[in-house]
Amino acid sequence: MSASAPSPVASSPAARRSPAWPLIGWLDLIRQVVEDLEGNPSRSVLTMLGLVIGSAAVVAVTSVGLAGRQFAIQQLNSLGTNLIWVSYTGPADQSGSRFSGSGRELDERDFKDIREHATALAVVSRTEVLYTSIFEGGRTYPITLVGTDGEFARVRNLAFAEGRGLVPADVDERRKVCVLEQSLARTLFGRQPAVGRNLKIEAFDFRIVGVFRDVHTPGIETEISQNAVLIPISVARFFTGDTSLDTIYAQAVSPRLLSGAASQIRRILAADHGGAQDYSVNDLSYFVGVVKRISVGLMIVVFLLAVIALVVGGVGILNIMLISVSERTREIGTRLALGARRSEILRLFALEALFISLAGGVVGVLLGSLGPLLVSLLFRFPMPVSWISIVLALAVSLLVGLSFGVAPAMRAARIEPAASLRYE
Repeated sequence: MSASAPSPVASSPAARRSPAWPLIGWLDLIRQVVEDLEGNPSRSVLTMLGLVIGSAAVVAVTSVGLAGRQFAIQQLNSLGTNLIWVSYTGPADQSGSRFSGSGRELDERDFKDIREHATALAVVSRTEVLYTSIFEGGRTYPITLVGTDGEFARVRNLAFAEGRGLVPADVDERRKVCVLEQSLARTLFGRQPAVGRNLKIEAFDFRIVGVFRDVHTPGIETEISQNAVLIPISVARFFTGDTSLDTIYAQAVSPRLLSGAASQIRRILAADHGGAQDYSVNDLSYFVGVVKRISVGLMIVVFLLAVIALVVGGVGILNIMLISVSERTREIGTRLALGARRSEILRLFALEALFISLAGGVVGVLLGSLGPLLVSLLFRFPMPVSWISIVLALAVSLLVGLSFGVAPAMRAARIEPAASLRYE
């Protein structure tokens, strides 16, 4: 009995392909994707440009936000991490005095009671603030005249560019000495030393004994924020004629005792005045928390804007991939006719979208990290690069690339070989 001739249908590529036909290996797929991208370099670069911009924005803006928050917190902490200040917030003083500020219901008795009975405090100081002007070099300058004591520099963490701060003997002996803010000293005397000069304030001549460096407190105006002149509080009372105080400053023994120290001060005020509802007892922890919350909110908003830029880049991937599928219709049909599976076509185009999004994300992360690093090196201003922003930028870039690359890949996998071979 003779053997039957093989069927023509059985010898066709489609008939020879069986369910066990091996898939194209990942290395082959990667090589094909690289060849396709190298074949259209300008299109590949333009496709990933949106992802580059979005990823760079995520990293750079996050770094700027972190640097800004760190700077603001450092400036606040420069006032003293254990700092507490007490002020009167009740009805305003209606005395009509030229030097009078807002209502002054704190006095020397409050200061002494807090200093003696608040055991959680390491040091206590007080201020009486006056507003006047001085005449120097033919010009008039408004100043903030701060009557205080020998502990003020320690409580406020003042750093001195020249000379010294006030000492207890200055207060006890009512010495007519003063300490200037550095910016005011430069305005008055330029680069010349200020210590040892005389400064006429109202009808008195004060000898300058020190110059302290400017204290910058973002968002918080204090008595030493602008054109401040420190004088002994006993001398300041020549101007006011009373023993009232504007602010009592204190430092807790440690940050752990900060809340306990504030509670002690409130109890002392309540005992002295029959209640503490008219007094404000503050510490820096509140403002540090505000800075952190504001910075986080701003970073979230900017991060969402950067994600929008990444989505725009994803739309670019969608459009370019659809164009690529249309241009390669005959190629896809030929692959299918030669035995390629639809899952292989799907993987090929999905992998191409993945490569574009990954390359765009990596380039964007490198560019976004380069700016903060250059600023840190050139300007000596610390600008940290957050690894969380890098991970988020890469993750969102990959997610966007895959999300917008799936539709063109599925369209390519659904192409019919017979129709694609007739495609022009």
